[in-house]
Amino acid sequence: MANLGSIEPWGSRPLAQRIRFRLEFAGLWAASRLVPLLPLPVLRGLSGLLGSAMFALDRRGRAVAMDNLRCVFGAEKSEAELRRIARGSAAQFARTMLELFWARNFTAENYRDYMVMEGWDQARALNKTHNGGIFVCLHYGNFEWLSIAGAFERLPGCIVTQQFENPLLGPVFDRLRSLSGHRIIQQQRSMLITLKHLKNGGNIGVLIDLQLHPKLPSVPLRSFGRFSPSTKLHAMLQKHTGLPIIPIESVPLPDGRYRTIAHDPIYFSPDATEEEVVQKCWDFFEPQVRRQPEAWLWAYKHWRFLPKDADVPYPSYAVNRPLFDRMLAGKGVQSSAATNNPS
Repeated sequence: MANLGSIEPWGSRPLAQRIRFRLEFAGLWAASRLVPLLPLPVLRGLSGLLGSAMFALDRRGRAVAMDNLRCVFGAEKSEAELRRIARGSAAQFARTMLELFWARNFTAENYRDYMVMEGWDQARALNKTHNGGIFVCLHYGNFEWLSIAGAFERLPGCIVTQQFENPLLGPVFDRLRSLSGHRIIQQQRSMLITLKHLKNGGNIGVLIDLQLHPKLPSVPLRSFGRFSPSTKLHAMLQKHTGLPIIPIESVPLPDGRYRTIAHDPIYFSPDATEEEVVQKCWDFFEPQVRRQPEAWLWAYKHWRFLPKDADVPYPSYAVNRPLFDRMLAGKGVQSSAATNNPS
């Protein structure tokens, strides 16, 4: 705890904010030391309680989750079912964060006791054949363990991190996320660094359900029938390298483990657009989210921007922005150029 007083990156910040940041860091530091001491069944029971508390107390997050779910499933599921899914989603997110701290107990010898690994031999073979790999996933299931397991499976890569408002928190998460061999890079200049990493035979993993502001490098993505400006990092990397994209996921199992899968690669024709690459990747995952919706992060504002001529209901938090309308008018979303076989 001595480093609490040694980090001073914010001399111009208000005193109250600096105190809050230090308290947040102290709590996170304590959790990172105490959580690994708990038996995993106790931790999972705790995550259920924490998820229920989050759902009950976080009015804003609960409202966003319910708004999203009503838009997507309102015509086919009851309000009680939607609340169950939203509460389960909060519990899964709490479990994922607690289990990230618990992952300090992982070794290359024991991680398979907690995850059923599928498809990773093929992923390694593809990595060797193509001399590099692009992996994509969602904030679904235990995406943190999924990443850690990938490096234990001898496929270490780059993790692009976004800066926390509290700069003290980032290094704690970076140490946890790199414990199996990943390299952590900051978002600034990440495109150049990851492209060089791929061309040198490395791997990159991208969370593809991140929404951006339309003024940032993004493309329109249609998810659950609704458009949003989506990250296109994976598409840009694919277009520059010609590599296939490998979808990966970590699906919760009834016995407490995760089914951690590296799926068959998605190949794209040379003339596929960035929009087509992004859409095809999302289309792979959407059916799984429909099958097990409580494993996805519903409390995130997935559809912040309301198209001018929307033909389906959008969440109440969505607002119209002319810039997004111009994006939709200027770029169509097509997925037909992508194929499931090598071109």
